[in-house]
Amino acid sequence: MSLKIVDDDIYDQDGNWLKKIECPKSAQLKDMQSLSSTMSKCSLCDHVVHNTDFMSESDIMTLLRRDPKACLKISVSNPIFEVQS
Repeated sequence: MSLKIVDDDIYDQDGNWLKKIECPKSAQLKDMQSLSSTMSKCSLCDHVVHNTDFMSESDIMTLLRRDPKACLKISVSNPIFEVQS
């Protein structure tokens, strides 16, 4: 199973839309303050950013269903994500 990234949107394995990938502050890694290995805090907006490298697909879907505005750090090399064009 994998989460699909199409354009700037994340979909679950059944094609259900989960989240638009966007940041109104255009934050970069240099703007993050580490809170733990799984979370950082953005110095531009004070939001918690969840590192998906340390989350399962189920954890990501649960987080986004609970908090659709949750901020994510996504690595396209993470096998959970399948980038499609």
